[in-house]
Amino acid sequence: MNYVLLISGKGFGKGEAVLGEKLMYSYLYSLSEGDNLPSHILFLNEGVKLVTEEAPVLHTLKTLVEKGVTLYACGICLDYYNLKDQVKVGEIGNMYLNMDLMAQADKVITIG
Repeated sequence: MNYVLLISGKGFGKGEAVLGEKLMYSYLYSLSEGDNLPSHILFLNEGVKLVTEEAPVLHTLKTLVEKGVTLYACGICLDYYNLKDQVKVGEIGNMYLNMDLMAQADKVITIG
C-alpha cells in the first residue's frame, strides 16, 4: 500500500510537550525498524524542526531515507521559522507537491 505520513508538529499527540517529543522520536525509530514504510514523509508547520541540525531524530530520518523514504519539509514553514539553511535531511518541498502526493496516496496518516 502506498501511504504518506504527514507530520505537523515536533511531538506526538496533545499534552505535555516533552512526552510528545519522546513519543515522536519513539514512533519514528519504530517506523525505521519496520517493513511497512511510507513512500513519503511530509513535514509541515512545527514538524519542519525535526529535519534541522538540532533535532535528535536526524539519524533515524537518515535511516528512513536510506531505506527509500522521501522526505519533504515545507518551504513556507522553514521560512517562517527561519530554518531553511539548517535542513540536514530530506528536501524542501511546497504545497503543490504536498497536495499531489497526498492526492495520489492510498492513505495519508497525520501525526503531530
